[in-house]
Amino acid sequence: MLSAIEQSRDYGAPGTRNSMGCAEWRQQYFDQFPTWAEQLAAGFVYVAKQHGNAAGNRWLRRNAQGLVEPSFILGRFLPIRAALTRAMNALVNRGSTTIEGLHAASEWIVSIEKRLVIGSLNATHDDDALVNYAQAQAAAIDKNASILIGDIAKANRLQRLGIFPPAKPKMVATSKPLYEQFRAYQDACARARNQFTPPPFIGNFRFQQWHYLRPLCLSVVRASAIEQGRHRCALHGIAPPSDKLPAKTQLARLSCSLWWRRKLRRQCGRTVEQVMREAHRVHKQAGIYCSDFTVERRRSQRLRNNALLETLEAINQEGQTYTLAELAELGLANPDHRRAELMLRIRDTEAEARRLGHKGMFYTMTTPSKWHAVIANNCARNRKYEGATPREAQQYLQGLWAKIRAKLARDDIGVYGIRVVEPHHDGTPHWHLLLWMKPEDETTVTETMREYAEESQQEELFSRGRKTTARFDAKRIDYSKGTAAGYVAKYISKNINGEQFMDADKYDHSMTDSAPRIEAWASVWGIRQFQFLGLPSVTVWREVRRLTEKQDAMLKDWEAATRPYPCAAMRFAQIRKAANAGQWDQFLRLMGGPMTKRKDQPVKPWIETKMNMGEHIETFSHATGEYYGSEAMVAKGRYGEEQKVTFGLVATGRPGFSSEYMTRVYKWQVRAKGAGLGVDFQAVGEAESPWTRVTNCTQGPDIQPREPSPAELKAQLERFKAWQSSDFYKADREAEYQDAIAARKAARKLFAPAPPSPYSEQEEYFPPEPC
Repeated sequence: MLSAIEQSRDYGAPGTRNSMGCAEWRQQYFDQFPTWAEQLAAGFVYVAKQHGNAAGNRWLRRNAQGLVEPSFILGRFLPIRAALTRAMNALVNRGSTTIEGLHAASEWIVSIEKRLVIGSLNATHDDDALVNYAQAQAAAIDKNASILIGDIAKANRLQRLGIFPPAKPKMVATSKPLYEQFRAYQDACARARNQFTPPPFIGNFRFQQWHYLRPLCLSVVRASAIEQGRHRCALHGIAPPSDKLPAKTQLARLSCSLWWRRKLRRQCGRTVEQVMREAHRVHKQAGIYCSDFTVERRRSQRLRNNALLETLEAINQEGQTYTLAELAELGLANPDHRRAELMLRIRDTEAEARRLGHKGMFYTMTTPSKWHAVIANNCARNRKYEGATPREAQQYLQGLWAKIRAKLARDDIGVYGIRVVEPHHDGTPHWHLLLWMKPEDETTVTETMREYAEESQQEELFSRGRKTTARFDAKRIDYSKGTAAGYVAKYISKNINGEQFMDADKYDHSMTDSAPRIEAWASVWGIRQFQFLGLPSVTVWREVRRLTEKQDAMLKDWEAATRPYPCAAMRFAQIRKAANAGQWDQFLRLMGGPMTKRKDQPVKPWIETKMNMGEHIETFSHATGEYYGSEAMVAKGRYGEEQKVTFGLVATGRPGFSSEYMTRVYKWQVRAKGAGLGVDFQAVGEAESPWTRVTNCTQGPDIQPREPSPAELKAQLERFKAWQSSDFYKADREAEYQDAIAARKAARKLFAPAPPSPYSEQEEYFPPEPC
């Protein structure tokens, strides 16, 4: 049977020496769109049979407009090319006509290309390409900031010489005639000819008012560099640093390759995953919970992290050395430890709730149909789906819970328990809440949650005249059938590592395969899976458990040195005993019970600003000329912000009587594995350096530079930009560029090998001896 392209060659007149035939003319369209050539030819043949060759040609010319050739676009994204091709063909088949399907597929594939190219980075490339791209972006911003900082001295020198171009006055519309307005504008331009030097002693100029303008400073150039960095972030769809941070911190983040790497990884991962959801590759019959591409990318990331942790080791002041991988296995990064702590807290919270006589309820909340990409029954595409991501669905559920909490607070009703977030098979999140409350509040809490959960699109909640529980479901805990911990045990196991409680999920997928996919889903979308509500701070629980029986002597020495209040010491000893015994219910009772506000809890974390106690403290920056002064004593983070660290706990016995307890016993130094470098920890028994909040030295003169006001900063930034846009600045930059080109040419010429002389003797060649 002949193909549609071969059949189309039978229509139309043949070509001549001076003009092409109809078949050759149509072949141009078929060559332009080889992927769609067969469909276009079939459409032409159908129209030509009905209405003739001319009508078919007009149909082809009209409908070929707006089409794109997908082969080049699909070739750019090879890792997901098969999924995109399948989705594109599905769009073609879903169209009411073939040509409508082709246009829908072309429009979708163009939108996919725009989304998958972030800036100029292909989101499907490997991590090495992403790392190099992040370094390039950070280097570009850092180079631009360095150039601007280098312009400070030049701009101030030109300002002193009066060469700095002033800002031109603006023409203000008034009721005066146009010629008078223009004359006033010309006079203003004449008066503003030089705003930076004092006026000459000429009588005609004595009426002018001259104002002092501050010299250009770091604040201005930082603001300019930050503005350009924010523009670069907008081009990549990345949220820039908060404008509430200091300018120095913002610029440090924008010029850091690690900051760009984190942002780009997150953006690329979420973009590709959303494209795979639109391509119908995330559901229980394809890639359940998340796509195979995301699972593989997450697995590679975990392998890289584990390899890095194996190459680093930590050593403390007692000489104990561990690799970071070993320390990670001892903490909550170990899924077994994480699951054990969660189950302990839930079980003992249930025990305390039963002692108080509170009722337990198990609620399930999910999103309306428009948030789901796939129909659950048959895995078909949901026509009501509006393209929302799982993160947006999670924010919708968080908004519902915020309304519920506000309503319960107005009604003076308190609840406590745990919230578990897990995905549907298509990646859309839903919530399970295990909550306890007073018996008389059970009806009010349930109806309040039902009202807000079902307030949107209520027409979907009725099936065959009866209201369903698809959006909201409530179950009362029946202790004759099992405990409350048993209700959530499978959800916790499913969302951590899938061990101990179940072998398969409700979609009959093995938990050894489903658990890593759920973990990858939560990681790529940044969704917090577990959160306790109305219970005391788990930070206090974990910090106090650092003080085991091995630290009894150290604790006695600490109390002898600090002399805490007896009531505070007694409360701390009780809480420490309960925590080390693993009695969360007793710990909950000692911390004030459920629904106790954080400010009313007797023990809180002890967080202070970390001081820089090293021998080499930089008080002066040779790069920018800044003098840090007393700020040099404060330990700074990577981006120049003050470091807040947890030293221990603050115990309160009675109001106004509180004492601090140190729980961070060990000081760790991280180094390369097997480095064997000397560690400068203090010897055992030697007095530690005092931790004070102020410098005890005599303060010298205050030479700290003052930041200009926002209005003055804006004015200086405008004048600085006006200078950058002047012809003088452009000529200077062009001269520097030409000098750099000449220097490179001279360097190449200097180090180039000498050309061989025709009279020089060539070195004799000796072939290798045969074996």
